[in-house]
Amino acid sequence: MSKAKFDPVQLRGVTAALSAGLIWGMLPLYISFIENAGPIEIVAQRALWSAIILAIIVGKSTGFSTVASELAKPGFWLGASICTLMIGANWLLFVYAVQTGQVVDAAFGYFSYPLFAVLLGIFVIGEKLDRWAWVSIGFVLCGVIVKGALIGGMPWLALWLAGTFGLYSIVRKKFKIDPIFGLFIESVLLTPLALGYLVWMHIDGQPLFFGGGLVNVMLAIVFGILTVTPLFLFHVGNRDLQVIMSSLLFYINPTTQLLVGIFLLGAGFSFGELGAFGLIWLGVLVYFSTRRKTNAST
Repeated sequence: MSKAKFDPVQLRGVTAALSAGLIWGMLPLYISFIENAGPIEIVAQRALWSAIILAIIVGKSTGFSTVASELAKPGFWLGASICTLMIGANWLLFVYAVQTGQVVDAAFGYFSYPLFAVLLGIFVIGEKLDRWAWVSIGFVLCGVIVKGALIGGMPWLALWLAGTFGLYSIVRKKFKIDPIFGLFIESVLLTPLALGYLVWMHIDGQPLFFGGGLVNVMLAIVFGILTVTPLFLFHVGNRDLQVIMSSLLFYINPTTQLLVGIFLLGAGFSFGELGAFGLIWLGVLVYFSTRRKTNAST
C-alpha cells in the first residue's frame, strides 16, 4: 500500500487559512476589551496603524519603486476607491456590531458573505451561475427572511456586513489589485480621514488611543497588527489551496465569531436563529458539494 505524499504547500495553505479565520473570529473579544473607545476611533486607529505597518512591509519587500507602475494601471483608482469605501464601512459596521452586543448578527452576515459574493459576481464581473448555485442562494434568501421575521424587520446589519465585504472581494478580483499593496493603498486613502477624526478628538479634549496611556497606545498598535496579519494569512491560503477548499476554510471565521459571541460574550441565540443559520449552512453545503459535479460537466 503506497503512502499518501506529504504536500508542504497544501499544509502551509491550510495552516494559514485556518489561522486567519481564527484571528478574525476572535477579534470580538479584543474589541470588547477596548471599552473607552467608540467605533469611529477604533476604525481610525485600525486604518492608521495598518498603513504604517504595511508601509514597512511594502518598503522591505517590493520597495516603493513599484508604486508608480501599480498606480498607473487602468481602473486602479476606481477599484481602490470602491474597495476603500467598502472595507472602511465593513470595519465600522463590525466594530459597531460587537460594541452593541450583535456578534451573532455579525456572524450571520459573514456566513452569508460567500454566496452574496457569488451573486454580486453576476452583476460586477459577468459570471454565470448554474442551477445549484441559484438553489444555494435561495436557501440563503430564506435564511435572511427567517432572521427578518425573528426581529420584525430586515437584518440590515448582517446584510450590510455581507454586502460590503462581498463587493470588496469582487471588486478586488475584477481589478486584479495585489492583496498586500491593495490593502496598503486602502489604508493610505483612509489615513487622512482617520487623522482628521483623531485631530478633532484632540481639539475636543478627548483622550486619544482608546483613552490614553501606554497600555492603550500598545492596544492601538496591536490592532493594526491584528488587521494586517490575518489578511496576509488569508491570501497565502488562497494562493496555496484550491478555491473550494479555501472558501470552505473561510467559515472558521464566522463559526468562531458565533461561538465567541454565545459562550464568551453572552449573546443570545434562540431556536429561531438556529433555523436561520441552518438555512445558510444548507445553502453553503449545497453550493460547495455540487462544485465538483458542476466542474466535471463543463
